[in-house]
Amino acid sequence: MTEKKMKKLGYQVIDVIVDHRHNLSSKRVFNKPDFEFLDSMINPTMPLEADDPTAVFKELNQMVSEHVTHIDHPRFFSFIPGPSNYYSVLADTLSTGHNVFAGHWMGGAYASMVETRTLDWLANIMEYPEGSGGIFTSGGSMANLTALVAARENKLPEDHSKGTIYYSEQTHSSLSKALRILGFKPENMRKIDSDEQFRIDTTALLTTIEKDVKKGFRPFCIIGNAGTTNTGAVDDLNALSQLAKEHQLWFHIDAAYGGAAMLSKEHQHKLKGIGKADSITLDPHKWWFQPYEMGCLLVQDRQTLKKAFSVQAEYLADTVGDSREINYYEHGVQLSRSFRALKLYTFFRCVGLNKIGEDVSRGFENAAYIETLLQQKDYWEIITKPYLGIISFRAKLFESEDKNDALNAKLSQHVLDNGYAMINTTQLKGHTALRMCPIHPETTTAFLDKTFEIMNAFIERKNANSL
Repeated sequence: MTEKKMKKLGYQVIDVIVDHRHNLSSKRVFNKPDFEFLDSMINPTMPLEADDPTAVFKELNQMVSEHVTHIDHPRFFSFIPGPSNYYSVLADTLSTGHNVFAGHWMGGAYASMVETRTLDWLANIMEYPEGSGGIFTSGGSMANLTALVAARENKLPEDHSKGTIYYSEQTHSSLSKALRILGFKPENMRKIDSDEQFRIDTTALLTTIEKDVKKGFRPFCIIGNAGTTNTGAVDDLNALSQLAKEHQLWFHIDAAYGGAAMLSKEHQHKLKGIGKADSITLDPHKWWFQPYEMGCLLVQDRQTLKKAFSVQAEYLADTVGDSREINYYEHGVQLSRSFRALKLYTFFRCVGLNKIGEDVSRGFENAAYIETLLQQKDYWEIITKPYLGIISFRAKLFESEDKNDALNAKLSQHVLDNGYAMINTTQLKGHTALRMCPIHPETTTAFLDKTFEIMNAFIERKNANSL
C-alpha cells in the first residue's frame, strides 16, 4: 500500500474507535446475534483473491461496533467489566504496528526495561520488598497457572504426586483448571468451605492441613482471595500468611479483581496483609481499565520464576548477557511475547496513580449507592453487602424459593433483552441471585437509577400478575 492509502485506512479505524468511545453510553449493552445471522454474514469461502481493503474494513468496523456485547460499556454490570482506556489502545496500536518482541533483552531491550519498571511500580503498590519481580501475562488465568508452577517447583521440585493445595470454594475456576493442566488430580485439591461472608474458613483449613499431614500427603500451597468474582470477598490474608509460614507452604493470593483497590486511599486497608504473599495475581484489564489481554503475576523473589521456567537452547545462547538484563522468556511460559507492558506503562504516565485511585474509589461508591436503591423496596434481599465494589442481591416475592429463583432468572433475562444494562445471575447460599459490579469510572448514579427503574417495574408487574 502507498503511504496515502495506509493513512486513509488507519484513520477509518481510529475514527470508528473514537466515535465508539464518545457515544458508548447511547448504545445497547448486550448484543448476541443469532448463529444464522453470523453464519450468513461471515463468508465460509476462503478468500483466494484479495478483496477491496476499504470495503473489508467498512464491514469490520460495522460488525465490531454493532454485533458484540460492549463489555467496556458504563452499564455493563455483569462478571467483571473491562472499561479499557484510549491511551492504552493507542499504546497497543503503536506496539503492534512495530511488531515489538518482548521475549528477551536482545530482541526487545526497551520492552524488557519498560516491563521491569512497570512491574517495580506494581510491586511497590502491593507493598512488596525490593528484589521482587514478576511477569505480564494474557490474563489472570495464565498468571495463576504461572504462580502454581513456581509454587510447585519451589516446594515440590522432585515429586508432586502427594502434594496438596488449599483454597476456598469461592476461588476462581482458573485455579482448578491450572491444577489440572499441571497434572494434579482431584485428590490433591482441597476446596475449603467459606463462612457467612464467603471468606475461607481458616479453622477448617488448619484442620484439613493437619489431617493431610497425618495421611502422608505433602501440603505445599494455600491460595487466598483478595476479591472473589462472586461477591468481592477478601479472605483473612494475615491469618493465611501465618498458617502458610507455620507449615512452610507457598502462599499465593488471587487479587485479579481486588488488587486494584490498593490504589484507593479510602479502601486499600481492606487488603491488609497482601504484601506477605509469595505471589500475587493481578488483572489490570479489570479494575485498572486496560484493554484485553493484560494480566500480571508478582513474586516476592524474582529468582523463583527463573528457577521454575528457565530452559536454555543453543539458538538462545546469544540472548544471555548482563545479569541485569531480564529475558522474560525465562520467567514464564512464552518465548514469543507481545509488548503488553507498554499499555499499562502509558496509562500510568498519562493519567497518574492518584487519578486512577479516584476512579477505583468511584466503583466502591457506585456499589454503595446500589445498596441504598435496594433498601427502598421491601422485595429486595441483599445477599452480600458491597465490601469490594460488588453487591449481590435477589428479589423475593413468594414463599416458594423455587419461584423466587425463577423470578430472578427471568429478571436477569429481561434486563438483557431490554439492552439498557447487563446483569447476570449467580448461585449463592443455594439460590439464584443477581450481582452487580459497577466499577466503570463513567458509570453514573443516573445510569443506576434507570437500571433499577427497569428492574422494579418488572418485579412489580410480576407481583401483580404472579408467575
